Amino acid sequence: MIKTILKKILSGIKISIFRIGLPAVILGGMSENTQATGTGTWPNIAMPTLGGKQLWTDRYLYSGWRIQENAITGHSRLLDPGNVRRCWGAFNACRARFEQIRAIRGIEPYKGHLVILVHGLGRSRVSMGGMERALLSAGYQVAAISYSSTRQSVARNAAGLAELIENLEGVDRISFVTHSLGGLVARSLLAREDMPWRKRIAVNALIMTAPPSRGSRMADVLQYVPPVNLILWRGLFDSRTSTVATLPTPNIPFAIIAAGRGGTGWNPLLSGDDDLIVSVAETRLDGADGWMRVNGIHAFVMNYPDSIAATQHFLEHRRFEKPA
Repeated sequence: MIKTILKKILSGIKISIFRIGLPAVILGGMSENTQATGTGTWPNIAMPTLGGKQLWTDRYLYSGWRIQENAITGHSRLLDPGNVRRCWGAFNACRARFEQIRAIRGIEPYKGHLVILVHGLGRSRVSMGGMERALLSAGYQVAAISYSSTRQSVARNAAGLAELIENLEGVDRISFVTHSLGGLVARSLLAREDMPWRKRIAVNALIMTAPPSRGSRMADVLQYVPPVNLILWRGLFDSRTSTVATLPTPNIPFAIIAAGRGGTGWNPLLSGDDDLIVSVAETRLDGADGWMRVNGIHAFVMNYPDSIAATQHFLEHRRFEKPA
């Protein structure tokens, strides 16, 4: 009982400190970690993390290193490519710390074309693992990002992605491969043509897998169903048909990969073919440069071999190998 009370007190103290942005970071175990940065310090043990699930959004990305912000406390942390936490505290302190590490290790930035993977509602960047590994093997530079799909709106997550792209170094061309809600985040991002990064970074292509392009009938239903609406919250509400209707069509070459059963779908609540979550008809969007359906379900469509092959072809040729 006493142990539990102490844990709650300590947790409350940490959250209060993070909210006023005081702690910078201390790294341990290496010569490059001996200097602290910022006005305050918070001791850090270089410990493994899960890489950022629903409470973490990537704000800065550099060759596999990332600075993430917690959606609840607002504090930041610096993760290395192995998802080990190297420091935590205020964002500027984490950024300054990384600059020190980059200088010591001689870390090179991404160069040329970068493919950004954007996961779906309630998922994490790990869910795009099959696509990520395949694209890396094919010689692409790939960055699977984390964002708080359930705690923050599509518009806010799009703004966070814009900040991340603005801070990219060495990149002159980007493509997006998305799953489900990630397609809406990308569309919200691309709707802003006046963003500074678009003057120096070209957008090559957008490939959306299982996107609720016209909104999701299931989101319309589940918005009234607790505890689902409490768990999925903002991402669920932003997937409703009335909300998605306000998003403009992408102004770049884009393609869509839907999943279904062929004929009658998996979900009796949806009409026509579907992938359990989104109907095949709901994925369609006028102006697409390619559209195709693969056999399967919503959760795994982005990692199916047919989806991966089609994605690679579209990245190179901005069309699918076979007409839709």
